Amino acid sequence: MAEALLPPGQWVPITGRSDFPESLRVEGAYIPPPLPRDLTLPPATYRLAARAEHALGRLDEAAGRLARCDGLVRSTQVRDAQSSASLVGVNVSLTEALIANMLAGQGSTKRPDLLAKITPYLRAHDHGLRLVRAGARLDATLIRELSAIMTGRSSAEVLRTEHGRLGGGRTAPYMLTAMGPHLVPRLKEWSDWVHGDIRQPRVAHLAVAHYFLEVLQPFPTANGHVARVFSMLEMVRQKLLRNQILPLSVWLDDELDVYRCQIRAVVDTGRLDRWVDFFSIAIHDQAQAQLQMVYKLGELGAELSKGMSPSGTAAKVVADVIGFPVINHREIQQRYGVSKKYATEVTRRLVNSGALTSWESRKYDQVFYSEPVIKLLSLNNRTTADVRRHPPGISTDPPPSKDKPGKR
Repeated sequence: MAEALLPPGQWVPITGRSDFPESLRVEGAYIPPPLPRDLTLPPATYRLAARAEHALGRLDEAAGRLARCDGLVRSTQVRDAQSSASLVGVNVSLTEALIANMLAGQGSTKRPDLLAKITPYLRAHDHGLRLVRAGARLDATLIRELSAIMTGRSSAEVLRTEHGRLGGGRTAPYMLTAMGPHLVPRLKEWSDWVHGDIRQPRVAHLAVAHYFLEVLQPFPTANGHVARVFSMLEMVRQKLLRNQILPLSVWLDDELDVYRCQIRAVVDTGRLDRWVDFFSIAIHDQAQAQLQMVYKLGELGAELSKGMSPSGTAAKVVADVIGFPVINHREIQQRYGVSKKYATEVTRRLVNSGALTSWESRKYDQVFYSEPVIKLLSLNNRTTADVRRHPPGISTDPPPSKDKPGKR
């Protein structure tokens, strides 16, 4: 079967930008071609996409059997928000991110330093999920709204007006993206492609749409965040998952160099099949890892609540922190209808048993987290995909430095 090739993109000359690496200025800024509607991928690629869909189905089924899935959903969203924040150099621990989310939900103004770092991404998640579940189109209008929420800009003024760069952070920029009038029609074409009858497996469809958003880079900032949130929303819209229970951003952070290498490889070669292979393997492995984590959380919950009355408040608190591992006295009082004195007694007991740990050792307004659960969520080598176990054709080498243009 012939290779699944995109037509060549355009390269726009760069002038007067000394802040860009010379090799990238010589190459120019990229404009991706329109997405093809007659895309045919190799059978092996379709098999990988189908395998990924099956793994998502198993994860969705397991999560649906949980007594309370909302805690797992929110902790997954917080893990994704934490990873998204790190893209722009905002580093916050998982415990701090979870605490920020709880305080924001209670309307607290304490710790504004934490709230500002994480809540814009969580608001974007909530806004997108609410609209998608109400039947809204997941299109250019919605992703502009998501970008505006994350960055504080107006959605009417959010499109990029300067050339952009892909990469940075741990690695040097690996490609420049072009500004210009193409952004509006390309976003419209992308919207129509996402909702059109492309006759691709849902994971393959998602992979290609994610790639196009990344290389189009329509916004001044937060493009990586938008591509990640779009992917989560698309899995819900396409009924691959009922809730956001796949921490895709965690995988993207762990494999960021490989991810960028694969994006650049499509630009250089036009081959979409290898990108879809890579994306499908990551979805499959991340779903498998998250499924194992669901099982391990269940085992941990049984261990931490051993010897407790199942109907008692302490056991209920343990069951809840297994899904969302931070809590405070106010949350216990409101959720279980108990007094502050009784809530204090419950947390004292759970601290003594090792189920909870006091954060920042405050005497008043204490916040507690479950260290065993945090450790389990943070074991990335066991709870995230490992794309280094890949089939032939998927390179894990970093993007090469280019001393001269690398156009096809």
